[in-house]
Amino acid sequence: MDQWCISNSSPRQHTNTSWPITSFQSVLLNIILALFIARENASTDLSMRCRLPDDKYDLLAALVQSCRRWGIFYYPNMLLQHDADAPLPLVYVSVEEIKRFGLALYKVCRLSTPTSFGLNGECSNGGGNDLLTLADLSFCMPDSDELWNAPLGGESEVLNKSDSSAIGRDNGDSKNWISQASALLYDARVGFDWI
Repeated sequence: MDQWCISNSSPRQHTNTSWPITSFQSVLLNIILALFIARENASTDLSMRCRLPDDKYDLLAALVQSCRRWGIFYYPNMLLQHDADAPLPLVYVSVEEIKRFGLALYKVCRLSTPTSFGLNGECSNGGGNDLLTLADLSFCMPDSDELWNAPLGGESEVLNKSDSSAIGRDNGDSKNWISQASALLYDARVGFDWI
């Protein structure tokens, strides 16, 4: 785990280095499988969270920490992964892949709690359970599934059939980022997870 976990660097510092996104995806898949196993053997709480074994939860926490340190949840950093002359389809697919990874990681974080998580909403070490919040996701929602799932060569047909505003978003405008919606969807005074 220490080979890919970055612990002593500042966020948004590693923009010139390729992200180990496939390693991150593999770790996330491992945690998702652990969630399926945990759901078979345990009940969920009111927030529909499942108790993960502490070692798997620690792995999830390390993954989130590394992603934050790399600046993966920040749209401008997604673009900086490519040279200015990189083919547009390559940049598009890469950015969409990272957005979908970020949202999948967010959902797994919302569904997970460590075994040591107490009834009072705190871990046994006194910390809360907000590994990743909507406020951390500084990017737009992914673009249309129609375009993402289009067969090879069929992208232009999908673009012609669809309303362009529904397919492509203005990703550069921070007003459209998921993090901006967090103020509307989260209230610290309410203990229930709405989203």
